[in-house]
Amino acid sequence: MNKTLQGSENALLSAAKDGSLPRKLKQYVKSCRPPPDADPKKEGRLPTLAGFCGKLGCGTSAVAELQKQYPALFAYLCAVLEDEALNSSRSPTIVNAYLKEHFGYGEKAIDAEEEAVRLIFEHDILEDGS
Repeated sequence: MNKTLQGSENALLSAAKDGSLPRKLKQYVKSCRPPPDADPKKEGRLPTLAGFCGKLGCGTSAVAELQKQYPALFAYLCAVLEDEALNSSRSPTIVNAYLKEHFGYGEKAIDAEEEAVRLIFEHDILEDGS
């Protein structure tokens, strides 16, 4: 078993430190596409965060460390994978589920009014004559 899978090294952080993360991501995305001479009806693989982590030999838990230590690279990684999903020819159901799960699509924004304290008075001020 390689060192990365044994937990001694975060491959995402290593790639971020040495500047190879963008290149490795580009290679991964390219590897997911079908070859040019492939049957046009056959799709390649949908590039995902889990797939990229697997390719590097780490788990998705390594992403939290990347997000904390290299937020700009994390944002870049997410942007590339999100763009690939949005521009894929996959079924909208699959793409929608992936985007909701990993990029927060479809989540309702918290309305400030919902968060505010709501006061309920049991006293009818109109009965006071005021």
